Amino acid sequence: MITAGRILCVCVCAICWSCNGRTGAQGNAEKRQPLRKSQLSIVSPKNNERAALGNVLSLSATFKKEDLAVDSLCWFVDGKHLAASHTANDGVWNTALQTTGTHRIEAVAHYTDGSRDIAAANVLLLAAQPPKRYVYRVVKTYPHDIHAYTQGLLYHSGFLYESTGLKGESTLRKVQIDTGEPLQTLNMPKEMFGEGLALAGDELVQITWQNQTAFFYNRDDFALLRKIPYPMREGWGLTFDGTHLLMTDGSATLYFMDKDRFTEVRRLEVCNHAEPVAMLNELEYINGELWANVYQRDEIVRIDPKTGVVTGVINMKGLLNANDIRRETDVLNGIAFDKTTGKIYVTGKKWPKLFEIEVRETP
Repeated sequence: MITAGRILCVCVCAICWSCNGRTGAQGNAEKRQPLRKSQLSIVSPKNNERAALGNVLSLSATFKKEDLAVDSLCWFVDGKHLAASHTANDGVWNTALQTTGTHRIEAVAHYTDGSRDIAAANVLLLAAQPPKRYVYRVVKTYPHDIHAYTQGLLYHSGFLYESTGLKGESTLRKVQIDTGEPLQTLNMPKEMFGEGLALAGDELVQITWQNQTAFFYNRDDFALLRKIPYPMREGWGLTFDGTHLLMTDGSATLYFMDKDRFTEVRRLEVCNHAEPVAMLNELEYINGELWANVYQRDEIVRIDPKTGVVTGVINMKGLLNANDIRRETDVLNGIAFDKTTGKIYVTGKKWPKLFEIEVRETP
């Protein structure tokens, strides 16, 4: 038995709600017990605390009453049990193997009378270092259709594939780079608002803004293979990392989707050293990194898709000359990568030009 006060979980059980190993009928009876007014509170970490990814955080809790007969106390992170020592000292949570974003910490106390208490706190893990800063150099300029409200862009076998948006104007296109002319065009249904585009094997996948539908096409002839609904309220960016389709919805959340069923596999919250980075838009997977336009900002962020850390920011200001800006000209959006040559192409919504660029880190 453990006395009340600041204590650490003394068990490493795999059964979530039975830290002392009770199973069967007795364990089920415990689950049916109604929760009383909690006598348990978390001392550390504090609710909504911010910490750098990789930090070791202390775990401690306290009880409002001193005479509680505590059988055990267990800690959980995002529903997963943490291993703990058999001591009554405060414990630790090593965040080195976590991802950025908000994580839920739970302490579960079991009492000898079969009742239990639960306390919870949220912790926001941020990047440990500020992102590196990059600038661009224009290598070559190409024409781009000023009527194309660019939402998704990718390169394959010498051609660009482009998804354009706006209701009644949304299309899927195969584009000649040198001329900017569409060689093949599919008009989406008028009620659809096209968004991000990805190539997964021989299939082009196009998502929609608020229609909550993903369209799968044959790459060669744009024949519709299937339509799959998804629960995210909005669809923004899309790319393929070789295993999963990576999707954004205008927040800081990155969704990893099954490439065939378009169901969510996992998600993470993208953060820099100061805050989550929201408004992630068009995506491109480049040499193990995720590059993302940030909506209404002249910058591209470079993201580690394993951790959610923003590792770099490319300053794209001044890319489009003032003489090329018209009333219809909209924001920077569109990144395409040629894996064979390493060339990177960028453009924007209703821009008259497409740019091949190189980037370098600022001193």
